[in-house]
Amino acid sequence: MTIIDLLLISIDSLRLDHTGRATQSRVQTPRFDRICEGFALSERCFSVSSATRPVHTSLVTGLYPFEHGIQAQQDGRVRQGAPRLFRQCSDHGFDVGLFSEAASIFTGLDLGAPVGSLAPDARTGLEQVSRWMRQGDRSGGRCLLLHYWSAHTPYGAADGMAQGETAALLRQGRVEEVRRRYVRAVENVFENKVAPLLEAIDLSRWAVLLFGDHGESWTPDEFYHGTTVRNSVLRVPLYVHVPYSGNPQPGDGGVISLVDLYATVCGLLGMERLDDGFGIDLLAGGMESHGTGPHGIRMAEIRPGRDAGQDWVDTRAEQVPDTRPKAPLRWCVFDERYRLHGENENWRLETQWTELPLGTDAKLLAAPYVTARKAFREHSKWVQRPLGEGPMSSVEEDLLRRRLQALGYL
Repeated sequence: MTIIDLLLISIDSLRLDHTGRATQSRVQTPRFDRICEGFALSERCFSVSSATRPVHTSLVTGLYPFEHGIQAQQDGRVRQGAPRLFRQCSDHGFDVGLFSEAASIFTGLDLGAPVGSLAPDARTGLEQVSRWMRQGDRSGGRCLLLHYWSAHTPYGAADGMAQGETAALLRQGRVEEVRRRYVRAVENVFENKVAPLLEAIDLSRWAVLLFGDHGESWTPDEFYHGTTVRNSVLRVPLYVHVPYSGNPQPGDGGVISLVDLYATVCGLLGMERLDDGFGIDLLAGGMESHGTGPHGIRMAEIRPGRDAGQDWVDTRAEQVPDTRPKAPLRWCVFDERYRLHGENENWRLETQWTELPLGTDAKLLAAPYVTARKAFREHSKWVQRPLGEGPMSSVEEDLLRRRLQALGYL
């Protein structure tokens, strides 16, 4: 069945345990829960990274970060020949719209269509989206991506900086206060932004994929996200609604990844897959990858812009150069065979070999993960391809750098 209209909703920094209908959820979202009661919810979905730019590049390419080249939040060069989902949608006759409450975070990234600014005020943002839906010729179908930012750190802190007031509260051990701010921010997104939008559209015509791009952390070595690949920053919700389908569990209830969304959208919209990657169509049944590689295994990675655990330095002032070394690449692979207890979860689906203690036993435990990561690289058809030309002007690079510094990534 080919879908006429598709709505993709990306909620930045959305943890699974702080989302409506999820097991042991910490939020109260009755309006959203009511409208999405019939949606399928996967609680076994993992992101491909703990930062926004790598994740959304995987969304539009169907490739893991090591394949498409955006492994860090400040990277801007995607490998040559990588597909762009929204360009394909446009070429296929769909009217495409991309809007973000933090459009500048996508500076220099080619998602296949320009990213417009979405008003952070709930009422204004809804009116803006409604106007887009009413404009133009919709006979070829619509594809709309909305990126909501307000669940991202600093959760309404007065200084507006991720590593400012929020980080100070965490250093003081006031984790519950930070968590309460986060809960209010998440509830506002669901109840005042997402729920009214879903109520306003005709769900018999619209397919909906709603997901968190990554989670959030409140630990001394990771004040929010983008430094590690631990469970709290990788495990995200995925809601799926496909008209007249009965909304079966995506991926047959197995462990899935946001890298699968490209293949899933192509299937929904009747488009050819151009990725030749490891993602699967979550609605097609079965768990076989389009490409060859480790069966049933997913992976994630991040190259932090600074060393984990270092005190933050305000580098926005030009007289304070940022001389801190970059942290090494962090990665993990995960599947259902390896289950360890983790923070705020009943079970954990990944182990990062670089965090294991030294010793023979640790090496034996790490061996299957290391082997799986090697297999991904060996079977990938993209790692040998060159990166494209840098798409950013000096002005854009400065804009992105200042944005990322304010957020604490650099």
